[in-house]
Amino acid sequence: MARPVLTVVAPSAPACGHLDSVTRERIIGWAAGPDASEPASLQVLNNGRPVAEIVANIYRPDLEAAGLDNGRHGFDILIPGGLSPLHRHVIQVRRVQDGAELIGSPCVIEAADSFDIAVEQAITRAVEAVHNETDRNRLLHFLAKQADTLLQQHADNHGNRGARATYQRLARRWGPTADTLQPPSRRALVIDDRVPVQGRDAGSQAILSHVRALQAIGYQVSLVAADELAASENAALAGLGICLCGAPYYASVEEVLSRQRQCFDVVYLHRANMAARYLNLAREYQPGARVLYSVADLHHVRLERQAAVEQRPELLSTSRALRLVECTAAWSADAVLTHSADEATILRHAVPEAQVHLVPWSIAVRSAVPASAGRNGIAFIGNGAHAPNLDAARWLLDDVLPLVWQADPAIHCLLVGGGLPDYLQRRADHRIRISGHVADLQAGVLDQVRLTVAPLRFGAGVKGKVLESFAAGVPCVMTPIAAEGLNLPADLRSLVAADARGVASLIHSLHQDEAALNALAVSALRFVQSHWNDATVIAALRAAIEGGTPGLLTCPNAAPSRPAAVPRPASRPAPPGASGPAARGATRRR
Repeated sequence: MARPVLTVVAPSAPACGHLDSVTRERIIGWAAGPDASEPASLQVLNNGRPVAEIVANIYRPDLEAAGLDNGRHGFDILIPGGLSPLHRHVIQVRRVQDGAELIGSPCVIEAADSFDIAVEQAITRAVEAVHNETDRNRLLHFLAKQADTLLQQHADNHGNRGARATYQRLARRWGPTADTLQPPSRRALVIDDRVPVQGRDAGSQAILSHVRALQAIGYQVSLVAADELAASENAALAGLGICLCGAPYYASVEEVLSRQRQCFDVVYLHRANMAARYLNLAREYQPGARVLYSVADLHHVRLERQAAVEQRPELLSTSRALRLVECTAAWSADAVLTHSADEATILRHAVPEAQVHLVPWSIAVRSAVPASAGRNGIAFIGNGAHAPNLDAARWLLDDVLPLVWQADPAIHCLLVGGGLPDYLQRRADHRIRISGHVADLQAGVLDQVRLTVAPLRFGAGVKGKVLESFAAGVPCVMTPIAAEGLNLPADLRSLVAADARGVASLIHSLHQDEAALNALAVSALRFVQSHWNDATVIAALRAAIEGGTPGLLTCPNAAPSRPAAVPRPASRPAPPGASGPAARGATRRR
C-alpha cells in the first residue's frame, strides 16, 4: 500500500494522528497524545477485538521537521504470524486516553480472492506449525482434499466438461440436429510410452503424423506419455497444438482417463504394451470413445524371425506370449491401425473379426531429385540398440562389404546411428566411417552418399529409414525383410536382394550407374509422394474412426510381399478371464 502524504494535526484537533499503512503483516503510522510532548498510548483492534496496545514513541524525522515536538510519535507494529488471508479484517487504531481514532482508521483488508503470495505464506506457516501426529493427519487430509478438488477442476476445464454436459442435456431435449445447438469440439487422447520427438524415430514420425490427421479431421488432441510423466510442458508439442498431460496435474495414465471420464471421443493406443496396460481402462472410463490400437509393428513376428536367424529357441516362448498380447489387443479394439500391408494380412488371418486398417504416416519429400554426380559411397542408418539393426550392421561389415570391395575397393561405407557397441566401432578405418546420431539426415548423410543399404535379416513392420531415404531421392538396396509391407512398384523391387552376394552386387552395379540411380531416385520420390502423404493418412484414419471398410493401399504394378508364416489359431484369442460370447461382447464393442 502506498504511503500517504504526512499530515500533522494539532493535539487539540479531533484527529490525533494518521494510519499510514496497513497490511496483513504490518501497521505503520503516527499519533500524538493530548499533550503533544507526551507519546500516545494506542489500542489496535481487529474486527472489533483488541489485539495489541502500544506506545507511539518511535523517532521519525519527518514528524520533527513538521514541527511535532521531538518527532518521537511514530509506531511500527509487526503482526506475529500475519493476519489470515482467508478472512476479512477491519483494523482500527485509537488513542487509549480518549478513544479518538487516527485518521485512516478503520482500514479494511478484504479476504484474498486468488492464490496470492499471502495465501501461500499462510499455508506454509500452518504446515510449519504442525508438530503432532493428530494435527498432521488433519492438515494432510485437508490439503489432500483441496488438492484433489483443484486437480479435478483442472481436468474438467481441460476436458471442456461443462460445455459437453450442456450440449448433451440440450440435445436430449431438442434433438442433436437442432439448429441452435453447437456441439463441443471432439477430443482424442493419444497414449504412448514416450513423448514423440520430431525426427527421432519412425514411431515418433508416425504418432505426430497421425496427430496432425486427427486435428485435420476436427479433433483436439491430448497426449500422455506413460513412462515420461515428469513434466506437462513441451514447447514443440504445444506449437503443434497438442496438450501434454503430465505432472503435476496427472500422476498416471489412469488418472488422465479417470479425471476426464467421458470427455474423449477417441482413445489412440500406440503399440501392444500400451494397449495391454490401458485398453480396458479406456473402456471403463471412456465408454463412448472409439478405441484405436496402432500396431507400429508386430513384435512377435520380429522375435520369431530373430529366433530363427540367431538360432535362439528361447525367444520363441517370448514370441508366443507377445502374439497373444497383440492378438488380444487387436480383438479388443474397435479398429486396428498398421503401416504394413503384410502385417495387415497377418492380423486379418490371425484375428478374423478385427477391423484392420492400413494407415501410413506422412513423409516430407524433397522437391527436386539430387544429382548423383559428386556423391560417393553408401550409408547404413539405424540405432544399434535395436536388435535387427545391430544384426544388420554386423552382417553388412562381415559378409556384404568384403564382396563389394572385391569388385570396387574404393566404395566407402558410413554407419549412422547411436548405440553401436565398441567392437563394431573399432572396425572403423579408411573405408568404414562410423557416426553417432545425426539430427539432419538429409544434409548430414543423404546428400553425401549415392545409396543407402538396409540389410535386415529379421524385423517387422515398415522400415522408416528406407522411406526417409526414398523421400530424399536416394535409392536404398535392401533385403526382403526391409522391403516388407511397402507394396513397392516393379522398378523399386529391383532394389531387393535376398543374400549377401545379391546385396553386394546391387551396391556395386548401382554405385557405378548414374543413369539407373537417377531413374530410381525419381521413382522413389514418386512412390513416397503418392502413398505416404497427408491426404492418404487423413482418409485412412477417418475410415478407421468412422468404421469404414478397411482396404489395402496398392501401387500400380505392385505385388505384395508374401506374409510370414504365422499359424492361424484354432479359435480367436479371448482376453484373460473372459470366455463365451457374452464375455466377448462385454469386452469388445462394435
